[in-house]
Amino acid sequence: MGLLLPVLIRHGIDEAVTRLALGAVWAASGLALLSVLAQWVAQTAEMRMTGRTGERVLYVLRLKIFAQLQRLGLDYYERELTGRIMTRMTTDVDALSTFLQTGLVTAFVSLVTFFGIMVALLVIDVQLALVVFATLPVLVIGTYFFRKSSVRAYELARDRVSVVNADLQESVSGLRIVQAFRREHTGAERFAERSDSYREARVRGQWLISVYFPFVQLLSSAAAAAVLIVGAGRVEAGTLTTGALVAYLLYIDLFFAPVQQLSQVFDGYQQATVSLRRIQELLREPTSTAAAERPKDVLSLRGEIAFEDVRFQYGAADEPEEALSGIDLRIPAGQTVAFVGETGAGKSTVVKLVARFYDPTSGRVTADGTDLRDLDITAYRHRLGVVPQEAYLFAGTVRDAIAYGRRDATDAEVEAAARAVGAHDMIATLEGGYLHEVAERGRNLSAGQRQLIALARAELVGPDILLLDEPTAALDLATEAQVNQATDRLTGRRTTLVVAHRLTTAARADRVVVMDHGRVVEDGTHDELLALGGTYARLWRTFVGEDEPAAV
Repeated sequence: MGLLLPVLIRHGIDEAVTRLALGAVWAASGLALLSVLAQWVAQTAEMRMTGRTGERVLYVLRLKIFAQLQRLGLDYYERELTGRIMTRMTTDVDALSTFLQTGLVTAFVSLVTFFGIMVALLVIDVQLALVVFATLPVLVIGTYFFRKSSVRAYELARDRVSVVNADLQESVSGLRIVQAFRREHTGAERFAERSDSYREARVRGQWLISVYFPFVQLLSSAAAAAVLIVGAGRVEAGTLTTGALVAYLLYIDLFFAPVQQLSQVFDGYQQATVSLRRIQELLREPTSTAAAERPKDVLSLRGEIAFEDVRFQYGAADEPEEALSGIDLRIPAGQTVAFVGETGAGKSTVVKLVARFYDPTSGRVTADGTDLRDLDITAYRHRLGVVPQEAYLFAGTVRDAIAYGRRDATDAEVEAAARAVGAHDMIATLEGGYLHEVAERGRNLSAGQRQLIALARAELVGPDILLLDEPTAALDLATEAQVNQATDRLTGRRTTLVVAHRLTTAARADRVVVMDHGRVVEDGTHDELLALGGTYARLWRTFVGEDEPAAV
């Protein structure tokens, strides 16, 4: 429709104005008006269509990104900054949104218009078309250098905005420490430096645009001037009509307009391209705990756990330090086993392997004789109860927090789980009871209250295997006693693995496994290991104050 208007003007001048045919002028004007109205209707429909389609695409993309983030192993989150991950879901998706909803259709229409005008220029007059096309090599060369330089600028800007977001997230998460150590000024300076680095990268991209756009306009003016000079001579000579020359000048303006539009779209295109590549990298990131080709379903477990020559190391495979070195261990069903040892001995790593947060570097971990890598990971984790050292509670009500692992649980089942671990009386003291609002991370609850709720959460899923990363390590003695009672109720006849930082926890276990530098050095009951007089006995003496301190 946009290409039709100069044609109507040409015929209006040549067939109506020069012959003083008023009826033909009205006819040409009416057709021109209809052309403009049709173009307006088409643009309105296009905007509605691209808006709906773009939002659908972005909705699916957000779901895919979120699902991928849920699938990735913990090793990914240990090497990636949280701010960088958030940038994928926010800034990168927003860049794609802008391009999909406005830039993509604009680019398509501009390209079709550009080539349509080339055809129209050739049809009207080949000689004048060659005058216009003489500017194309200069335009192509300028566009090539602009694109090459701007790609680098936008990639740099996208990387730097990730750093800015990561710094912001880290500063907000650690605000208590920032204020405690009076580092507000230093943090502000660091954030200003990183923000300034991002600003410089963006200004570089804008500088390129400020050079390129006027350059295209200059070519458009130069082409129009050349056509006017050549065309005026031909009109005077009678080889070209006035209407054709006017139409030609209008087409020249339209000819360079798509180039300028493409240049404007190119800013969004470059950002969208960089964002899409980063999103693709995330979606293609392999998980370190991949599902088996034919996973075995898990309806229930007896709870027998075995480590068979297990070795494991965090980070790159060529790093010499191993977290676990040749672990051979069998835990019968229903037994409570405490893992003790100095800091960095590998206690928590054992629990993480059983939860299949990681897979062994070599060897295998089995449940009821089946390698964990051969089990359906989702079904297997449904049979686990995990209580970390610092209970993480999502925002919502206390009831929601307990029912997190079983969203279909009834109120009666939630209350029964709380009573089973001795958390009901504590919950009853809260304003609203089970409907008490829990803040993000449970920060409006005490550490002991969070742990009791976490124990109730684990009880509700009815796990066959219970994994406890010393839930009493950060508690005072009174609260510790309360949580210990809840833990004893929870363990019951379940297979339980406990990372014991406090040896009173180990003393209550059926069995104690002592670890040192990723190896099992002692294994037996509390009394047996005390009688042995080895590492555990030394740790115990230190714990009760009969020896020099040691980290446990």
